[in-house]
Amino acid sequence: MEKLRAFFSRLKSSFLDLPGPQKILTLGSVLLLVGSLAYLAVTFNQVEYAPLYSELSEADLASVVEVLKEKKVPYKLTGTQAVAVPKDKIYETRLALAAEGLPRGSGVGFEIFDQQRLGSTEFVQRINYQRALQGELARTINQMTEVQESRVHLVLPEDALFAEDQKPPRAAVFLKLRPGAQLGQRQLQAIANLVASAVEGLETDNVTIMSTDGKVFYKKDRSESPLEMSAHQLEVKHRVEEDLRNKVQNMLARVVGADKVVAQVSVDLDFSRVEIAEDIYDPDSAVVRSQQRSLETSQGKELTPRGNPDAPINIESRLLENQPGAEQKTFNRQKETVNYEINRINRQIVRSPGTVRKVSVAVVVDGPYRTETSADGNPERVFVGRSPQELKTLEDLVKKAVGFDEGRGDQVSITNVAFASDPLQGLDSPVPENKYLALLRQHQKILFNLLLLLLVFLFVVRPFMKRFQQIGDGEPARGGRHPALPGGEEEDLLEAPKELPLREQVMDLVFENPTQAAQVIRAWIKEDA
Repeated sequence: MEKLRAFFSRLKSSFLDLPGPQKILTLGSVLLLVGSLAYLAVTFNQVEYAPLYSELSEADLASVVEVLKEKKVPYKLTGTQAVAVPKDKIYETRLALAAEGLPRGSGVGFEIFDQQRLGSTEFVQRINYQRALQGELARTINQMTEVQESRVHLVLPEDALFAEDQKPPRAAVFLKLRPGAQLGQRQLQAIANLVASAVEGLETDNVTIMSTDGKVFYKKDRSESPLEMSAHQLEVKHRVEEDLRNKVQNMLARVVGADKVVAQVSVDLDFSRVEIAEDIYDPDSAVVRSQQRSLETSQGKELTPRGNPDAPINIESRLLENQPGAEQKTFNRQKETVNYEINRINRQIVRSPGTVRKVSVAVVVDGPYRTETSADGNPERVFVGRSPQELKTLEDLVKKAVGFDEGRGDQVSITNVAFASDPLQGLDSPVPENKYLALLRQHQKILFNLLLLLLVFLFVVRPFMKRFQQIGDGEPARGGRHPALPGGEEEDLLEAPKELPLREQVMDLVFENPTQAAQVIRAWIKEDA
């Protein structure tokens, strides 16, 4: 302890003996050393935070922060209702929060029944079930990428005694989409089917979906709305055009190159629903459905009519039947009935909406080029163009790819032009970076800190250590023994306050190292001699 105190005492005396500029330089070096070490300590010990969860509800955010405080995990809160934790603890923290059932999402789920109170009425049970079902549906919908937050409201009527008095359940879904996100008709239909499948007796026609800006995405009899029908038709049109364009683009890219073809497709669709019922009769192709023949034969005498026909009873005619002069004759009667069935064709034709009425395809093809030498001797690319036979072949390929029908008025146009040159074209391709240079670039921060530490050690720490070692070995602080100046008694008196600490240091060194002090005195005597 005494040696350490003496060391600092000598250090203080040495600093006070320095001239003004050296004091400033020494003090600046010390401050630079301390600042560099502090910077290195902050840099290497700085904690890098990563988002744990973002866009949490206020209830979930409060619950997550409470658990992080209990587990003594450092965290930071951002302005987007997000919480960040150290990057090396993010997965461990998520597992710990998952064990606590966090984040729960909007609303309450079926965990409401985990703490069931005794004596709950049937009404309370039914309300809790409805709340739990609404919360679980909202959590499921929130898992969609486009949905930031959602709420589900269910109307569950009580069971009626008679079926005709039973009211159907209904549902309303409120969506808050992420900035720039949109939901297609398929996704909206999927949400409606999800809600309808999760609620007993609920039909998709009784599900309404709306957004925060008051736009109704999905509702009953939505096909009756011209605006919604137009949006759906436009989506179908874009989907068909994109499908045909991809077919043409992918096919021609394998022939002329991926960056040498641009294709656009326009499709005219017929969204009218047509139902046709027709009966066709063909009299020339009649067939026999049924045929009936009857033959009647009778024998008797031919009678001559007599008597008064107006008499009530023609007795005379009956008496004449057995007259001897009557002739025996045979009577035949034949009857034939034929029923024909005419050929009849009954057709029910239903044309679904979305029938393609016309397809128009425009294709632009680049190249080919050849390399020529310009007037200044530099190579340059010159557009050559494709032959008509090659363009005809490409046109035939496009027609087959899109299902070309000349009867519909389909059109296909292929143009061969030179594409605009890339401003980077002609430059040398970038040389792959050396793996050692990439490794150096990756760890440049650490290497810079090590270099800074090395410079501080060489130009600050090492000189100080050498200086301290010289002081510890007994070397005079001002560069050795100075001969006395003749006639300088006044100057000696002026320098006395500065030399007094040195004299005390010399005395301390003599008592601590008498042998070394004797050697120094002998050297001085030899020099004077």
